[in-house]
Amino acid sequence: MKEIIQHFFKYFSQSPFELYNESGFRHELGIFLKKYYPELNVKLDYPVSRMFNPIPKLANKEADIFIIESGVQKHVIELKMPKDENASHVDLYRVIQDLKFLEQLKGQDYETCTEVFITKRKNIWESINGGIYKLFAGDSVNLRSVTKDEIQPFLIHGGPIELSGTYKAKWEVIHDAKGDEYRYFLISVK
Repeated sequence: MKEIIQHFFKYFSQSPFELYNESGFRHELGIFLKKYYPELNVKLDYPVSRMFNPIPKLANKEADIFIIESGVQKHVIELKMPKDENASHVDLYRVIQDLKFLEQLKGQDYETCTEVFITKRKNIWESINGGIYKLFAGDSVNLRSVTKDEIQPFLIHGGPIELSGTYKAKWEVIHDAKGDEYRYFLISVK
């Protein structure tokens, strides 16, 4: 699935569209998947209650993009695209939460589970802040479990998140139709 998503970003770099929010980005990716990979059964915002019976305890209640290939192989893509003015601690926490969800799905025999994060907020990759921000700062992300000390007090109710693995990815650069610079990364949960 990672190769297909990379194909999408290559297509996007040659025929950019305006990026304005996560929902719009999810729909553009869904349209691309349906157009260029018609053998995939693509569903957006798919509830986990339709993926499992009985429903296991999972970190998320729905998959951003749920895909069935050849009637058998199941894939999930989780997306995060913080709004321009609102990239925050909460958005970064939710990326770690998505990774937990994807790890849980891999444990349920999902073929591929991929995280896609895209933003134009320089304060994320140029951050000198500690806490959760340090996991995203620099030329690459180094994502892992987060402890109580790394999250803001208002997120304490969500609690620390324990991941099975650690995940590294390089920030990639892309421009939308307006010429705005965005950075993104892809992580495949193993």
